[in-house]
Amino acid sequence: MYKVINVMASVCLLAMGLSACGDNDNNQTVSIAPPASEPMSDCFWQGPYVIDNPKTNFAFPDTGSAYWSAKYTLPEGASLRLKGDFPYARYMSINSYRVNTSPADAISDSLIIPDKNSINPFIDGNARDHANRSYTLNLAAGEPIQNGRPANTIYDAAKSGDPVVLVYRVYVPNKGKNLKGGVKLPQVELTTRQGEVLTGQAACTALNAYNQTISAPLVFADLYAELRKNNPAKENPVWRASYSMAHSLQCDFLNNCDTDPVRSVSYYANLDNQYIAATVDRNIKPIVVIRGKIPSVPKTYHGDKYFDNKNSQLRYWSICQNEYYSQKVTSCLFDEQIDTDKNGEFTIVTSLPEDRPKNATEACGIGYLKWSDKGDGFSLAEGREDHKTDGRLLIRNMLPASDFDNAIQHTKKPGDEAQVLGQYLPTITYYTKQEFEALGCNPS
Repeated sequence: MYKVINVMASVCLLAMGLSACGDNDNNQTVSIAPPASEPMSDCFWQGPYVIDNPKTNFAFPDTGSAYWSAKYTLPEGASLRLKGDFPYARYMSINSYRVNTSPADAISDSLIIPDKNSINPFIDGNARDHANRSYTLNLAAGEPIQNGRPANTIYDAAKSGDPVVLVYRVYVPNKGKNLKGGVKLPQVELTTRQGEVLTGQAACTALNAYNQTISAPLVFADLYAELRKNNPAKENPVWRASYSMAHSLQCDFLNNCDTDPVRSVSYYANLDNQYIAATVDRNIKPIVVIRGKIPSVPKTYHGDKYFDNKNSQLRYWSICQNEYYSQKVTSCLFDEQIDTDKNGEFTIVTSLPEDRPKNATEACGIGYLKWSDKGDGFSLAEGREDHKTDGRLLIRNMLPASDFDNAIQHTKKPGDEAQVLGQYLPTITYYTKQEFEALGCNPS
């Protein structure tokens, strides 16, 4: 399920020291949805990619979301459509990807015009439980166009005859709904060059649809081993915005951050998200405490009747604990799962379960993230050993409001995170178990 990739020739040189370069109830993680009675994949869509499936836990997934992939080749002269229903959820989107796993194009819920006599439940003021909620999307061949772009269209960015990769996402299905948000996966409809319309298995056969989950991109083990000789964790941890795989490696491990990177986050990232990450190490102290403030988001998890995004700063916010090398997620908390005090601030503890402080509980207003006992997960590479005390914290910001200037999306260069995020940049502090328990319940 994993494939090794050459991140960038310049990073290989960096690792060998030959050059320096730039590049343009207890808040435990649990399933957010009940098991489905119907299939969770079909001949076109593979998945779901979730924490419960070791084969699909890669590319730093978010446990507040479920993902499905499609990989196919569009026959010459054919056209492709997807017909679906908007899920009962916080968010949905489809992204297309380039061969380096960076996103090429995307369309998300609020930008989709519903079918005739249907409504889009992601538009402010619309009823989220409306029964008529269908849509139709066109999958166009080639590079995305910005001017004169047709409605309800996503571009595959593939060269003629090359495979196309799509990822379909559903975030925060309503409580009681399954991972798909209570609807079917979007159904494929292929019109051949001769005008024949194919659906279901016939369409999948004509598309040569890939009936396996896609592979995760991994950094070369030798390269990572060389880089990891420099422990990226600091006693005063630093949040860094994500720009690209190459930049993250050279910045985290070689402290070469002062470049002018082009933002092109790979690992099958979502174009509607941007990310900040910090590396931590239990060798410093076994308890890490994150304190901060969450931007306002629309409330949806408990089946709120109407979609209300007008007073929100983000569509979605989450924090996750991950393994750096394997990209596996250990646990996450998203906005509606996190308790905040009267000032809107949160406290989250991350540790191994056996080190968890007695006061790191929901009853004390404290969130908890499980730290992986595999650390960075380097043992995924044959013959390698885990750096067991490593941890990787990742925060997502999705779809900021036009007037919210403190979103990660507004970071422009390495080192401007504190200036841009302001009060929304969390602090990270190390504690011993005894030190944190001494703070008592509801510590600040």
